Amino acid sequence: MVTNLERFKKEMEPARQLYAREIRDFAKNFDALGEMTMDEFPDIDTQDYIFSFAKVEGTSEKELDRIFDEISDHMEEFSKAHGIEKFCQNACIWI
Repeated sequence: MVTNLERFKKEMEPARQLYAREIRDFAKNFDALGEMTMDEFPDIDTQDYIFSFAKVEGTSEKELDRIFDEISDHMEEFSKAHGIEKFCQNACIWI
């Protein structure tokens, strides 16, 4: 028997790959960001996808906030343009 969570993960896999590739590529525009990691936090029927970036030592919080806003806006627009808004609703970005 396939659970709702398993069904959700399978449905989201292509969107996860597309989103992860785009956010990784877009983040390369910012010298203040280091390596990205992705973690999955399952719930009963869905799961959250956390995209975390290491920050370069010495970067101000103001600069990190600006970068966060720019990445968030870009990924929201990208998700709409590529029909993956449902995935975007379960994606979180941490800097």
